[in-house]
Formats: sequence, C-alpha cells, structure tokens
Amino acid sequence: MKIIIKIKGFSILLIPFFLFFLKIASAQKINIDSLYRSLEKAQTAELKTEIALELVKHYNRNDPDSTAFFLKMAKQNAEKTKSKALKANVLLSEANRFQNIGRIKESIEANQKAILIYEELKDNAGLAKAYSTLGLAFKKSSGDENEVAAFTQKALAYEYKALAYFKLGTDKDGLLRVYSNIGIIQRDMKQFKEAEKTYLEAIELAQKMHYEGYSLGVLKANYSQIFLDYYKDYPKAISILNEALDNYGKNGVRTSMEHAYRNISYNYSKLGQYDKAIEYGKKAVDIAEEVKDPYRQIMAYAALHHAQEKAGLYKASLENLNHLNTIEHEILNKEKASIIAEMDVKFETLKKESEIKVLSKTNELNKWRIVALLVLLAALGLLFYSFNQKRKREKLLLEKEKIIERERRKIAEIELDAKKKELTTKVLQLARKNEFLNNLENEIEHLKNNVDDSVNKTSNRISRMIKRDIDSDVQWDQFSLEFSSVHQGFLSALTEKFGNFSKSEIRLISLLKMNMNSKEIADILGISDEGIKKARYRLRQKMNLEDSDLQSFLLGFS
Repeated sequence: MKIIIKIKGFSILLIPFFLFFLKIASAQKINIDSLYRSLEKAQTAELKTEIALELVKHYNRNDPDSTAFFLKMAKQNAEKTKSKALKANVLLSEANRFQNIGRIKESIEANQKAILIYEELKDNAGLAKAYSTLGLAFKKSSGDENEVAAFTQKALAYEYKALAYFKLGTDKDGLLRVYSNIGIIQRDMKQFKEAEKTYLEAIELAQKMHYEGYSLGVLKANYSQIFLDYYKDYPKAISILNEALDNYGKNGVRTSMEHAYRNISYNYSKLGQYDKAIEYGKKAVDIAEEVKDPYRQIMAYAALHHAQEKAGLYKASLENLNHLNTIEHEILNKEKASIIAEMDVKFETLKKESEIKVLSKTNELNKWRIVALLVLLAALGLLFYSFNQKRKREKLLLEKEKIIERERRKIAEIELDAKKKELTTKVLQLARKNEFLNNLENEIEHLKNNVDDSVNKTSNRISRMIKRDIDSDVQWDQFSLEFSSVHQGFLSALTEKFGNFSKSEIRLISLLKMNMNSKEIADILGISDEGIKKARYRLRQKMNLEDSDLQSFLLGFS
C-alpha cells in the first residue's frame, strides 16, 4: 500500500490507510471473541479440543501463558476422545510451543510422536506440517560445530520430506512456507546459489497457481536476504522487500512488516544512507511495539541501534541498546518463571497421583518410589538446563554491557575534546582582545604626548578603562570554571603537593598547562615578555624546579 503524504490534505490521505488497519484489528478481535463464545457453548470434547487449538495458534509466541493454558485444555479434552487425529494435532501444537520457548529436545520428541500417528492415519497434510516443524526444530538445535552441521543437514532433509507431502495436497500457503524454510537453511549453509534457485522456483510456482497469499510475502522477504548477504546488491534487496511489504498490506499482515522494515534498514545502512536506515528502523520498532512481540522488539531495536551507531548518533544508539537489553532481561525472567511454574504443576500433579495410588494400591509402593526418584531426576535435569541457559544469557549480557561501556567512554572522550577546543578558542580570543587593547593603549600614550591637557585627561581615563578590562576578574572566573571542568583535579593536586598559589600564579599555571607560548601568555595576561620570564622563574623556585622545564612538568602533571 503506497501513501503519498503532502502538507495539505494530510489527514484526508491517511484516513483510508488507518481505516484499513482498524478493520483488520477489529476482525481479529471479533474472531477471538467468537472463539471464546464457541468454547463456552461447546458440548463435546472434540469441539473443545479444536477451538482450544485455534486459540493456541493465535496466542503462540506473543502470549506464552495463554498458549500454555489453552494447550493444556486441548490436551485434556483430546484425551477424553477416541480421535487419534486430534491427539496428533495437540502433539504438533505442543512441539511448536516447545520450539518457541527454546526447549528443542522436547519439541523434537513431541513432533516424532505426532508423525507416528499421522503415518498410521495416512494423513498427508498432517505429515507435511509435522515434518516442516521437525525440520525447523533441528535447524534451531545447538551443539558443537560438527553437531550443528549434522543438525542442519537433518533439518534440510525433513523440509524436503515436508515439501513432498505438501505437493500431494492443496495447501498452497504451507507449500510456499516450506520452500521458504528450505531457502533459509541453504542460506545458513552458505549455499547461496541453491537458495536463490529454491526461491525463484517457489515464486514461479506461486505465479502459476495465481497465489498472492501471505506466504508469498514471507518468501520474497527471505529471498531478499540473498542480495544482502551474497550479491551485496542492496538496491535489489530493498526492491524485493518492498514487494513483500505490498503483499503483507494486501493480506492485512501487520506483524511481518516489522521483518521487512528491519531488513530494509540494514540494506540502507550498507548503502551508507543512514537517514533512511534510521527511518525504516523506527518503522520496524513501531510495529514490534504495536504487536507486543518481544522477539520482534529485540530485532527491531537492534536494527535501529545499528543504523544510529553507523550514523554517529551515539547517545540515541546507546539508549536503544539499553532498551534492547531490558527486553532480553524480561524475556529471560518470563522463561524462567514459565519453566518453574511448569515444574511446579508437574510435581504437584505427580504428587497427587502418587498419593491416590499409594492409598489404593499399597503393594505398588516401591514402584512409586522409583517414579518419584525419576521425577526428581527430571526436575534436577531441568533445573540444570535452566541454570546453564542463564549462564549463557548472562555471558551475552556481560558482553553487551562491555559494548555499552565502550560507547559511554567514546561519548565522554568526544565531549572532553570538544570542551578542550572550546577553552583553547576562548583563551586565544582573550589573547587577541588583550593584544588589541594593549596596542590601543600604546596609541593613546603616543597621542597624549602630542595633544593638549583636555585630551590628555581623556586619554588617561581611557587607559584606566582598558587596564580594568584586561584585569577583569569576571572573565577569569569563567575561564577557571571551564578549565577545572576540562582538567578535573589538576589544580587541587598541584596545591596539595606545593601549597597555595596566588591568583596570578594560578592563571600562569593554567595557561602553561594549555601549552600556550610566552607571547600568547603575555597578550592574555597583559604583561611584557620580561614579566612572563620573571613570573616563570618565581614559580619554578616555589615548586623547586630550578633544574627542570616548568611547562613540561605541568603538561605531564595530573
């Protein structure tokens, strides 16, 4: 959707745009409200399971608590039915949830159970979705370098299996999503030519099918990454991302626009067009905040931080980096709370079941002792996993805090350098002013010797005014404040070592510390070169530096 914004008629042009997204938001709210009403009225366990799974799809990722709640409801109701298909669908939803919260091993296990049921039922559509989810789980698996390579190969193999099953069905959306996943994995394996071939094949297929759904936008957004990472053709990448944005707009998919805007921002940063990079980074942040997706918020703020840092906007960049770290802390805390709560629920459930069976079947006491021990071992294993994840995140946070500290030091150095330049400029201005006033006073002195008494009196009065201006304490007070701000602790350390100094001595010390030469100092203080020499000599005697160069000593003293 393209919008041309002009100063006149601005609000009129924007009305259709806002009404469009308002209509989408309203439709989504109506859909959720309808699902809630249907769930309340549902009479059968089958229907309750299906509605609960639809709610799981809606809340997945954005609201982990609601996802867990409705998934539990779907699981409980599916157990009451004889439908193997529903049980497989619940397992697949559970696999997706585990994958989203980083519990990859459990995701793979749930997925494999679902696949066994779908194979028994000969459900090609279910197998297509399950193998696609399983491929993504292996793509996200962690381990050493060799394990990651093996997991990536498995991920690619499972996505190709999913592709074969999708080709047997009519799910165009799912078909293009699998093509997109295959392209992403090939990109990760640095097989850029193969990835490009995959994306182009999928785009051509979409054209033949006259398909313009949301997955085509996802496909194009991922395709643009080839031109960013491999060809370095950033304008081409931006062009493809704009096509993806157009698709998202047509399909009313606001959330995925964040990904497109974020990648456009990175491409403009590569082109050195930092104003546009910042503009699109902010658009990505606005959408991420609007949809309340913390994972998208992290990635959007990272893109904006990158653009601002490249543009030299260190303060704004630092603020966004701090905000990004805050969101990551919040996600970590939520994940920890979710794991602990889930452990508590499992423990309490098993505890109650154990108590009932111990009361009814005392002869199975030893059996339940073993069960309790296994539960404890599982809980300890989960706790160890949680602590291990925490250590990894803390290490990452420590590295980011180091980056923040370096940015702070950089800003402080820039500000200090600016203050030094400003102070030097002011002192040189003062020197030029005093030089001018001294020359003017000499001219007046010459004039006094060649005119009558009335002019002579006026000349004396002007000379006294010039002398007062040269010796003005107001200017020196301002100078002292700025000098102390730049050279913090210098004068107090010098006083502590050598005792108190007079005003004139402090002025001379300050100018020497700024590396001024004798001519500049004479002009600033309004005294002769001979006077400067005498003042230097007295200062050396006071500081016991007869055999040392006074200015070199002061420059090195801190």
